[in-house]
Amino acid sequence: MTLSLDAAAAGIGRPLSRLAAAAAVAGAAALAAGLLLGRAGAAFAALDAAFLFFAGLAAGSVALAAAVRIAHGGWARPILPIALAGEGFFGPSLVLLAVLALGAHAFIPWTSGAGAGRVAALWARLLVPSAVLFALGWRFVARARRPDADDAQVRAAAVIYAAAYAVSLSFWAYDLVMGLAVGPPATVVPAYYFVGAFLSGFAWVALVAAIRDVSGPDLRHDVGKLLFGFIVVWTYLLWSLYLPTWYGNIPEESAQLLLRWRGSYRPLTEAVLVAVFLWPFWLLFSEKMKRRRGTLGVGAAAVLLGLGAERFLLVLPSLQLPGGTLSFLVGGGVTLGVAGLFLLTVGARMGAARG
Repeated sequence: MTLSLDAAAAGIGRPLSRLAAAAAVAGAAALAAGLLLGRAGAAFAALDAAFLFFAGLAAGSVALAAAVRIAHGGWARPILPIALAGEGFFGPSLVLLAVLALGAHAFIPWTSGAGAGRVAALWARLLVPSAVLFALGWRFVARARRPDADDAQVRAAAVIYAAAYAVSLSFWAYDLVMGLAVGPPATVVPAYYFVGAFLSGFAWVALVAAIRDVSGPDLRHDVGKLLFGFIVVWTYLLWSLYLPTWYGNIPEESAQLLLRWRGSYRPLTEAVLVAVFLWPFWLLFSEKMKRRRGTLGVGAAAVLLGLGAERFLLVLPSLQLPGGTLSFLVGGGVTLGVAGLFLLTVGARMGAARG
């Protein structure tokens, strides 16, 4: 743990690395408490949502680096080390996914009465494509970081990773989001999820670049334009999910949307729409605003917070979980634990890149 703290401190600073380590320990304790105190469903549901956000963010940031290399985006070279650092969370992501597969009976409704064959198929769908994705990601990052790397080989590795990214994250969306709901699945959800993960990875890179003041106004302007564009793409996919359901007006299909637009989930849904679309759309609309370091950082932070909340909206309303303070504490603790683990591992990679 000392070595990990030292490595993370080089990337995110010692105070934040200590907080991240404490959060990771608290998260492990919260998961154990949930299992022991009869709140396994709440613990695994929170772990599911946190995994979808942080693992998607890590994979999305590396996908951003892959897209830059594929497109010959020389303008983005200064932010590539930040994007490539997402690879640091690949190993922990695979471990967390294995934990989710082992605890599937606690939060995926259909697994409780399923045979061993169907559960084994779930494990294979979750773990095999993810292991392939992370292996391809490690390969791409290793090639991209080499100072004498051949550009053609780096681009080839980037293309393969980008394709695996879309396929693997679609499996995550199928089993960890669509598999929780009763009723006909919305087929746009996989694309909506992996585009959102890409957007979260991009917002993370933009936030870190703004905090570190990695570049001048011109690069901030380019980053702001691209971030603005992907905000619009994410919103378009959300609209594509909503509109056919609304005009079809089939109760089995509309039930999942209504769960998120009624009761206690409605304020959170409204907050997500403001944080991911309305607020950054206004904030990053003008060229002058995109060139400002503070504006870009605030806009990127709003997108991250909104997408983090949106991952919980993908998971929790579909499940019938016991409420109360204990469930909230268990779920909150598990989420903090995954966040701490993310900061420790990605911070270590950022520190190594700076060194």
